Amino acid sequence: MKKLSQGVAIRFFLTVFLAWMAVGARLAAQELRFESEIRAYEAKAVDDPPIPGSTFFVGSSTWRLWGPALEEDFSKFSPVNRGFGGATIPDVLRVMDRIILPHCPARIVFSCGGNDLAGGDTPETVVNNFRTFLARVWRANPLTEVYFVSNRHSPAREKFRKQTDQFNRLVKALAGKVDGLYYVDVLPLTDGKDRDQLFMADRLHLNRAGQQRWIPVITAALDERDRVRTKPNLDDVNRKRVTAGILNASEVASMASQKLNVVFIGNSITAGAGLQDRETEAPPVLATAYLKQQAGIDQVAFSNQGVSGYTTVDFLPATNKAFGKVAQAADAFKSDQTGQLVFSIVLGTNDSAIQGPNGSPVSPESYRTNLKTIADRLLMDYPGCKLVIHRPIWYSPTTYNRSKYLQEGLDRLQSYFPQIDGLVAAYATTHPRQVYVGDTQGFNYFRTHYLTDFRHETGQQGTFYLHPNKKGSATLGIFWAEAIRKAVQPVN
Repeated sequence: MKKLSQGVAIRFFLTVFLAWMAVGARLAAQELRFESEIRAYEAKAVDDPPIPGSTFFVGSSTWRLWGPALEEDFSKFSPVNRGFGGATIPDVLRVMDRIILPHCPARIVFSCGGNDLAGGDTPETVVNNFRTFLARVWRANPLTEVYFVSNRHSPAREKFRKQTDQFNRLVKALAGKVDGLYYVDVLPLTDGKDRDQLFMADRLHLNRAGQQRWIPVITAALDERDRVRTKPNLDDVNRKRVTAGILNASEVASMASQKLNVVFIGNSITAGAGLQDRETEAPPVLATAYLKQQAGIDQVAFSNQGVSGYTTVDFLPATNKAFGKVAQAADAFKSDQTGQLVFSIVLGTNDSAIQGPNGSPVSPESYRTNLKTIADRLLMDYPGCKLVIHRPIWYSPTTYNRSKYLQEGLDRLQSYFPQIDGLVAAYATTHPRQVYVGDTQGFNYFRTHYLTDFRHETGQQGTFYLHPNKKGSATLGIFWAEAIRKAVQPVN
């Protein structure tokens, strides 16, 4: 009898163990499925970095199945698709630090929650998870706008109609209490007599006809905000968010607005070479415009000290060429005790040339030494300043104008990147919180978008791409500005 009991117990525990293993395997498979999509988004963001200020479409299969058409349907808003799997809001929370927040979206169009309700979560639970999402978005950037697209009534989920309606009502009420959250009502668009004609065969997801009903409504909501948008009072915005229970009072303690004085140091790209109107189109101008719109930044003044053809050698104090004018520009800001002085430095394109520019080709070691000499002098002459050293951007391996660059130069240019990283790391000990690695994404962005974002120039080896056009200049300015913002503002 005792042996029989032992046998029953063993079989029982074996059954439980196998069941537990099966559940674990299913969860792992689901996790791996989602993880492969997240890693794909991460890889894409390396090769083709989203521009800060883009519009991210965040959520589940609503956006995932929209596919490449989404970028065309909403092209005027710089769309970035971040829909994945059969995501729930907790799934989004788990990965948002990887695929959303690092790219500083200006807008998030959010469609998620239906899978949560279908999985058994109450509307109150789902909206609380959405509050967590909002809190994390607004801690990263208080001015990011979130457009909540109402959950639809899919034929396959008719039994969840009441829960869906309650969830929508809760979010709509929340949107009425806080700034930066907007409720986009698409529910009536696919809930009429022709509903079955607007969904795929699974009766769950929109087909193309259903998507096309959403496009003008979402577009109109984004257009309306673009039309009436003004920079809000951050204290008022945060006070409403605390009252609504999204943020805590301790984490939104009033932050004094900063005034920035920025001296841009660089070559022809910084100067705006080839642009029709450098005074309005050069990257420093557009970087300044972006900074002025950011939370916690009140005023921005700048000086463009980009000089065509110049290298780190030309900016060395001892050469008596460019450094004197940099000093004059900084001295003009020196008397302004209310402003943070920032030097934005982008040098290396001309250093990397095979021949032509002064001192080229500059070895990686000499490049670092030159940058350090320039930085040391700035830190000594302007105590309390901040230095933001950006990576130079990509150019085509056919680049050969008056100077010769080609593939050898491009390879050398990339060898400068670890020199910048190493130099900044060294300053972290000697000058903490003063010297920062700036933009690291522009190189890959322009490598991907050279046909649309560079001027097409003719040289000794045919067409080459070296200088951003108007569109590229605007993008580059935003990349620089976002790096400057991160350097001057504390991490939330």
